[in-house]
Amino acid sequence: MAAPILTADQVDEAARLLREGGLVAFPTDTVYGVAAVAEAGFHSAHLQAFKGGRSQPFALHLPDVATAIRTAGPLFELERHAVQTLGPRGVTVIVAHGPEQRGVGLRIVQHELGSHFLALAGAPVVATSANEHGKPPLRNPEAIASLPGIAAVLSAGELPERPASSVVRSLRCGLQLLREGTLSTAQLGALFTRRVEFVCLGNLNRSAFAAGLLQAMQAFYSGRLDGFVPAWRAASSGLIANPRARSPLEMLRVAARYGVDLSGHVPARFQDDRLQGVDVAVAMGEDIHDALPAAGHWTVLDPMGAPADAYRSMAEQVRAHLVSLLARTALVDAGDAAMEAEFEKLFSPPEGVSP
Repeated sequence: MAAPILTADQVDEAARLLREGGLVAFPTDTVYGVAAVAEAGFHSAHLQAFKGGRSQPFALHLPDVATAIRTAGPLFELERHAVQTLGPRGVTVIVAHGPEQRGVGLRIVQHELGSHFLALAGAPVVATSANEHGKPPLRNPEAIASLPGIAAVLSAGELPERPASSVVRSLRCGLQLLREGTLSTAQLGALFTRRVEFVCLGNLNRSAFAAGLLQAMQAFYSGRLDGFVPAWRAASSGLIANPRARSPLEMLRVAARYGVDLSGHVPARFQDDRLQGVDVAVAMGEDIHDALPAAGHWTVLDPMGAPADAYRSMAEQVRAHLVSLLARTALVDAGDAAMEAEFEKLFSPPEGVSP
């Protein structure tokens, strides 16, 4: 027997059936989804059975950004930025959840009726496309109502054909496009990637190293993963920078231990217009905090003219502060843990070197 087809004025009934454990089909901004109340670990055995026992996790479907952040939190600032910027544009954002950093997908539904239905659920909801495993998604409510296991269909009529949602996952300093749909890699970059300017006194050590380290971190993922979208376009400058000066030898040595090459770095003089279009400005030490009162303030000691240990200490101070601009990698593949261990080894202080 086919499941009942409910109209928009019966959305309360659809939410009641969902809360009681039923699988309810509902409209999204792409296709119809089949929803279930999430079990522990944002799983649903009922939904898994409906999809023929598929092993891939299901994405959380949420009515708005605030609910997404509250449900999946706590999130790092970069993760929140991805959800806030991309979630309302038909992108499923996979973020790291819990101490194991397991990837959890967040899909913010823009369809008015579908969003209202999710808001009435009163609990986290996971969902999948309305189709039998291995077959294309169905757009017609009558066809969906005949699928085995469906408790009800909340109908918005036959939905038009639309691109599937894009799917991205969070990395420490960027995103990886796992499925291109509503947005391409270039479109994701235009929305997600932000500019950061690091400023110190001479742009020979602190700010140059900070920008170089962030660029090296992003190059790490870009060289290993297809569809990488960087989080930052990093630049650096100094209040009294001299373009003819060069970073001292000890700075070059310390930077190289982190995979950063400063041998070709040319210092840039800071001017106010460098902050036009910059999303984040960072003043790198107390010696310049007063000159950039509106910038973010990091306490990093200037090693210029000091012994070699001061350069090593400075590099570790920058690395520690840089965490505020990073996220966590959502682990989704078998090789991800090894990749993250390689990242940590490359971009942490060499063994035996203390800050």
